[in-house]
Amino acid sequence: MQSVTSRFVPQILTFANQRRNLNVQEHVSYTLLNEAGIPTPKFGVASSPSEAARIANELNTNNLVLKAQVLAGGRGKGHFKNGFKGGVRVVFSSEEAEKLSGKMIGEKLITKQTGAAGRICNSVMVAERKFPRREFYFAVMMERAFSGPVLIASSQGGVNIEDVAAEDPSAIIYEPIDINSGLTKEQALKVIKKVGLEAVSDNVTQVLMNMYDMFLKKDALLIEINPFAEDAGETCKHDFLLKIKL
Repeated sequence: MQSVTSRFVPQILTFANQRRNLNVQEHVSYTLLNEAGIPTPKFGVASSPSEAARIANELNTNNLVLKAQVLAGGRGKGHFKNGFKGGVRVVFSSEEAEKLSGKMIGEKLITKQTGAAGRICNSVMVAERKFPRREFYFAVMMERAFSGPVLIASSQGGVNIEDVAAEDPSAIIYEPIDINSGLTKEQALKVIKKVGLEAVSDNVTQVLMNMYDMFLKKDALLIEINPFAEDAGETCKHDFLLKIKL
């Protein structure tokens, strides 16, 4: 999961005497999104291998993903100091979930963002594995260039959105939001059509409206879903990164 930064959009709007620097882990983001009425894959959080096995059994599927809960990008390509490779691993049984989580929990994960010291992994998220047919990008962020919030979208989600913007700026859609009237359904629908999600416009419109409502309620600078994935077997499900800077 990647995040929008000043390398391709202007700096985040800031105010005097404010300091915002809180990011939340992935499982917290899942919980906050669910509370806001935004669906995600089913999941649980384990702080021990036996707990990971129990959650895997409760999810009742043989398609699972283990994700090290470390605040760092590039977890999937990272490695642990004990030599175990990959902070994001696909597993197919509760036994495998127990075995592999034992190589993650309590160990330091090293990624391109952590430096050689790495960061401790105290828990893993055990989640349903989804099979995206198409991946999109949606975010609501506070933006100096628009003197307020803006809805950002792209049909090229699931990758580093900064690279997309650098290679093809036209692939990024910006829809300024009037802070007084808020995000309207007409605006949401316009963006949905531009990225090619008209077939599920009702569902996606509600997700975007819920995102903006959450953005206001959490006093966030950025709420980002990447990828917003259309599952091959179901409807749209979402992976995401939520950043709240206080």
